[in-house]
Amino acid sequence: MGIVNDMVEKRAENMQRLKEAAPNLSDGFNELMKYYYKEGGMERRYKELMAVACSVAARCAPCLVHHAYNAVKAGATRKEVFAAAEIGVEFGGGPSFVIVRDNLPEVLDDLESA
Repeated sequence: MGIVNDMVEKRAENMQRLKEAAPNLSDGFNELMKYYYKEGGMERRYKELMAVACSVAARCAPCLVHHAYNAVKAGATRKEVFAAAEIGVEFGGGPSFVIVRDNLPEVLDDLESA
């Protein structure tokens, strides 16, 4: 997993650096994420698919990689991840389309080859 591992490793490194520099910021955000993504109300897979759509609409490529990875890990199919991305493009327009075009196919190829 090339691009996915690179981004996951970079994210972990950056989180550790942030935790050392600003533990309140790091810990507070991590607690928020844990709370919102825990089981309950909706399967984790659907929460991650929603996050894929939001990542696309917000034009955040690292977010897209992270949430596509988590969605697949939680059982989402390639077709479902692309369907979520479509909703993100609908909300984000052309620049969101570019985020999908330039990142999501490679990310999903990478995840499927693992």
